[in-house]
Amino acid sequence: MAGNGTQGLCFGEIADRYDHFRPGVPAEALDWLLPDSCETVIDLAAGTGALTRSLVGCVRHVVAVEPDPRMRETLARTCPEALLLSGTAERMPLPDDRADALLISMAWHWMDPQHAVPEIARVLRAGGTFGVLWNHRDLSVPWVAELDRFTRAARVRESGPDGPAQAPSRSVMDPPTGSLFSPLAELRLTWSMPVTAEEIVGLMGTDASAIALPPEARHAVDEQVAGYVHDELGLSRDRTIELPMACRCLRTTRNPDAAP
Repeated sequence: MAGNGTQGLCFGEIADRYDHFRPGVPAEALDWLLPDSCETVIDLAAGTGALTRSLVGCVRHVVAVEPDPRMRETLARTCPEALLLSGTAERMPLPDDRADALLISMAWHWMDPQHAVPEIARVLRAGGTFGVLWNHRDLSVPWVAELDRFTRAARVRESGPDGPAQAPSRSVMDPPTGSLFSPLAELRLTWSMPVTAEEIVGLMGTDASAIALPPEARHAVDEQVAGYVHDELGLSRDRTIELPMACRCLRTTRNPDAAP
């Protein structure tokens, strides 16, 4: 996960859990984001490879760039088909004009747009695609919103008087395009995935505000969420429920005349 600063690196503390429970990217989103005849794509802030694994199935050359060594270790083990590099959005160890596309999944908010956008333009070929996507639980569905509220309240209770009740809030702006890129195009879609009680608890525990908690508090929240899922959703053992998801995608192309 993540690009700039140390906050994003905290995800490496739970790399295995992150790898196991984070959802993949719906195929419709990739179809829209990837340009025709894409030969090389960069997965920037690749984390443990939820997006990377989808990309290796449809693009010949996949380069995964990730700053956290613990995330890279997991990604290398689960997706050896990708070229894995240590780097950030602000500094990628790649030559100019390297890729036909560069995608960022769930990590744009960790990056410094002033430095990341020119660097992204540098590694893309003229006319190359820059895509950003956010893949979240669909909070417009009432039962999903109630689960989210319950979980956030549990994190506040368990954080203690001196602990981080929530991850730092931030206003996330869409990537600026300026003279380097064309105007942004947008796609919104909904999808769902079957999940067990264990998978719901695991997924909720990969939120930034959960990772900000000490391990003991995380475990206590997991137990409370497990109880809620059992009592309110009626899930136990291997029974599954369809979890509604919402995906927002943005796409732009590098202007052929622009010099990063």
